[in-house]
Amino acid sequence: MKIEEFVSEFLVCPECKGRLEYKKQGGEESALAYILVCPNCQVYYSIKDGIPILLVEEAGTLNPGRGR
Repeated sequence: MKIEEFVSEFLVCPECKGRLEYKKQGGEESALAYILVCPNCQVYYSIKDGIPILLVEEAGTLNPGRGR
């Protein structure tokens, strides 16, 4: 298990406090290509320079047709 996957087990969504899933974004192999996804809220949080950006205002929507 990668350290990023291990750490993501302890992180929760700042909005609903649900568990976040560590997912690869696109087909890139770099660490910058990973995001943390909240399946409950249908949003994702970016990881920049290895640091998760867990701000509700910065979250991206997984399903643009569905509001938060």
